[in-house]
Amino acid sequence: MKYGFKKKIGNRKNTLDNSIQITKKEKENYMKELKLENKQIKNALNREEKVEKKQISASVVYKTNFYAKLSNYFMENLSFKLGKDNPKYMQPLLRALVASNIRILSKTYISMIVFSALITFPISLIILFLLTTNILISISSSILISIIVFGIVYGYPFMIANERKAKIDQELVFGVVHMASVAGSGAQPINIFKLLVDSNEYDELKEELKRILNYVNIFGHNLSTALKAVADSTPSMDLRELFSGMISTIETGGDIRQYLSDKSKDSLNRYRLDQKRRLESIATYSEVYTGFLIAGPLLFIVTFAILEKVSPEVSGISIALLAKLGTFVLLPFLNMLFILFLETNRGNN
Repeated sequence: MKYGFKKKIGNRKNTLDNSIQITKKEKENYMKELKLENKQIKNALNREEKVEKKQISASVVYKTNFYAKLSNYFMENLSFKLGKDNPKYMQPLLRALVASNIRILSKTYISMIVFSALITFPISLIILFLLTTNILISISSSILISIIVFGIVYGYPFMIANERKAKIDQELVFGVVHMASVAGSGAQPINIFKLLVDSNEYDELKEELKRILNYVNIFGHNLSTALKAVADSTPSMDLRELFSGMISTIETGGDIRQYLSDKSKDSLNRYRLDQKRRLESIATYSEVYTGFLIAGPLLFIVTFAILEKVSPEVSGISIALLAKLGTFVLLPFLNMLFILFLETNRGNN
């Protein structure tokens, strides 16, 4: 009886099976000389398959939801036309989607933007007409609300990208120190990234490092190409600068340990300065909020209370209606704008 041992060459897609035929007696003699058991041979043959499955499990999978399917059902053709006819306006959105790590296709997200704005108009029109019984105010307010919803949904990826930028920058300070300490032990750059991912201490930075590992382990790119690809799409300028420096160091044959050591010192010094500047910005924002959104509404209410005693209507619109719109529409809207302003500028402070 003959037995076949199969040796795998290449990756899963390009696998060649080379069989070496030996008899049962020869197999027993070889195993006795090498001091091997059947279990050890099976583990060795399956080891590559297990490693490959673990690497693929880290890859990104895009999943849809009911609202995305509904948006695509009604707006798919329109979103495709908008993306095709207006590429210069859509490119910033596409870059923001990648930087924000929102796992949704760009065409689907464009459909969601348009569908959200259009469906908002009839819903808000019915609600406002029931509240005000004024068709002119209801229509104009509904148009305004639809435009606001369009802006919010369009700007959401930019806001998330800024949040990720702030988190990556914050984690990168300590991540570079971690990299420098690991590199000091003589580890290769790809192993440095793997150790940081396995540590689970850097939530947002880990996602960027995972992409590097996937480019190398799954797609077969070299480390420099993987670093360039991730540097082009990351929202963090600091991380982009770090990867660009690593690319230059690797390609010129420099000392990666010395580079990371110097970079860690610079990051810690900059972190101390950023913390001081952030505290000054928070103090300024708190004064602005107190002046416009706390003292301002109080003056607004007092002014309308006085006007109502003088004249119950202004240009045919009752003071009570204006006060309700200011309290329940304008004030929440201004607070929402202020929150969006803080979130947008979070990564810049």
